Amino acid sequence: MTAEATVATFEAMYASHVRDILAYCLRRTSHAEAHDATAEVFAVAWRRFADMPADPETLPWLFGVAANVLKNQGRSSRRARNLAGKIGSHAVDFQPGPETQLVRRAEYEEVHRAIDSLKPKYRDVLKLVEWEELPREQVAEMLSVSRATIDQRIHRAYQQLERRLKHMSYTQSQEGGDHDAAAAS
Repeated sequence: MTAEATVATFEAMYASHVRDILAYCLRRTSHAEAHDATAEVFAVAWRRFADMPADPETLPWLFGVAANVLKNQGRSSRRARNLAGKIGSHAVDFQPGPETQLVRRAEYEEVHRAIDSLKPKYRDVLKLVEWEELPREQVAEMLSVSRATIDQRIHRAYQQLERRLKHMSYTQSQEGGDHDAAAAS
């Protein structure tokens, strides 16, 4: 099949099934996450186009891909909640509601800014251990350092995160950006 024919076949498959996949995702997650998941499903379909079964098996195959994508999103959300819980009082509130969502988004961005501001050796280890859920021994091996070094970097990363988040919260409250005051009004 020529490249043009492959693209045309993929576009026809996409047009035939995108609504079904989006509806499937919308029934299982938030609006924004459903759109992200749908995009990921079709990115996987494009990468694995040669492996994709022909109709009528295409849609069930896409549903299987969607289920896996949603599971991955769920794991990612759990990792973010776990990390937020480990950093104490700056944990992100994952309850629904427009006010809570605005506060949650601001806090989430604050946590990410704090993480991004860490030295790379602390930031990278924190992300590998907490978000990627890799065993500390494996991270030590990957980075060619001892397990004790990994433990020390994780400990220091949390200490630095706590200081940065306290500083960010203090700075925001001094500038009138106190999240608690905004949520109470």
